[in-house]
Amino acid sequence: MKFRFQRGEDDLLKVILIDDEPIILQGLQKIIDWNALGFEIVATAQDGMEGLENIKKFKPEVALVDIRIPGIDGLTLINKLKEEGVNTRVIILSGYSEFEYAKEAIELGVESYLLKPVDPHLLEQKLEKVKQKIGKEIELQKIIKTTQEIGLEKVIEKLLLGTLDNREIDYVNSFYGLLLPWKKYQVAIVKFCEKDSQKIIEEKIFQLKKEVDLFLKRNCCGYLTIINHDICILFKDFWYPFNSKSINMLKESLVRMVGNQVVISIGSEVDDYTLIKESFNEAIRLLEKRFLFGYRGIVYIGECLEDKRCDKVEFDDKEYAEKLAMAIVLNGFDSINKIVEEKSEHFLHANLSEDDIKIGFSNFYIETLYRLSHNELYKPIIEKYLNKDILKSFYIQSTLTELKALIKFYFLSLADEIDKMNPDNLKQKISEFIEKNYFADIRLETISDAFGYNSSYFSKLFKKVFGENFTIYLDRIRVEKAKAFLKEGYKVSETCKKVGFDDVDYFCKKFKKYVGISPREFKEKQKN
Repeated sequence: MKFRFQRGEDDLLKVILIDDEPIILQGLQKIIDWNALGFEIVATAQDGMEGLENIKKFKPEVALVDIRIPGIDGLTLINKLKEEGVNTRVIILSGYSEFEYAKEAIELGVESYLLKPVDPHLLEQKLEKVKQKIGKEIELQKIIKTTQEIGLEKVIEKLLLGTLDNREIDYVNSFYGLLLPWKKYQVAIVKFCEKDSQKIIEEKIFQLKKEVDLFLKRNCCGYLTIINHDICILFKDFWYPFNSKSINMLKESLVRMVGNQVVISIGSEVDDYTLIKESFNEAIRLLEKRFLFGYRGIVYIGECLEDKRCDKVEFDDKEYAEKLAMAIVLNGFDSINKIVEEKSEHFLHANLSEDDIKIGFSNFYIETLYRLSHNELYKPIIEKYLNKDILKSFYIQSTLTELKALIKFYFLSLADEIDKMNPDNLKQKISEFIEKNYFADIRLETISDAFGYNSSYFSKLFKKVFGENFTIYLDRIRVEKAKAFLKEGYKVSETCKKVGFDDVDYFCKKFKKYVGISPREFKEKQKN
């Protein structure tokens, strides 16, 4: 395949022919179709001095020079061109008897040599190679000129977009001292999300850019550029989540400057600069999903659930609203948290838009409060949690994480208020539960789970309601039951098992602690 070289629409590479024999000069002009090959003969010469003057005058890309010409010979002409820095490529023409001269010419840096009589096919091959070489050098000069003109930020943009070829990358790497290849590459996009006037947006972006640039220089961890009003970072051997602490600190400093309108979207880390574009494209896609996967202003590809979307999650709003209402009445932290998380998972797998999710969560919130409002006692509180400000707050949350955290907060606050209204009801339910199950292996974790509470929270709640901790209360109930069994004539060992103790000695110790005497003494006392 021939190299297609273009400097302009009709530009041809200039050629000068130098030979002392007119017939050879005429033959060279006709032996091939120069124009079809992309060349134009601009002059001929029959001696070395005339040839040198023509080369200086016309500045041809190529000169065909006979090695034995009058005036100055071919070798001397080549030397003079080198001394004066003339960049014309020379193809030497020589006879068999001049082969030693040809070898010397090659050492001087000529492109090639041809033996007389010249083979047309071979001449075309030599010219094609020269044309390819010239084309590559011109393209490299364009790269050099463009790189020097556009600056480092534009180079980084081209790396992110994947528009630099290997030769261009080699040059910019050397020119800017990028020290490629790196061990790791990762792209992050800092987006300012506030909808404001163009002037204010540009001012804010300029402030953010200065802060990001300072961060990158301080940590020697990459470069930045601006694409479509977004600050795009190419991290060097510095990646999330490995360097999450530092990147979170950067995010916090940006938030202090412009508020919570900043989000950082982070693509996956890659280990080859040819894959930088993939990390960049991932960061762009995540920007569109920042509501779903953002957490405290950072959106990361590793936290995306796209590969799990195929599993459809069923979620009956009315059924779950009923469960949630019950959990609120029982003040069950774990149950409330679990149901809200399941609702959130449903939204993720359903692949809904941000607006649809906010509407869906608002409707679920209202449906739950509606279930609670069936109890006349709760109506005054429910109305307080149905005000416009609360419902409006759902729609201004920037991420799903923040939205569900807010909804959990309202549900838990509501649960606490309802609990304060009716503590005796809860006390009765717990007492009845223990009364029916005192003989079983019930522990704090067992009963807290039965009522939908976190065990730590339930422990504090139990002491608040009953005035003593769970273990003491359970031991006291068991001892009271044991006294009844002993009165009925059961043996100490039988009574021990009937009230839920496995170890007789331990049972006797507990019994004496609460009654003041041992079970055997108690039994004897009952006989007397």
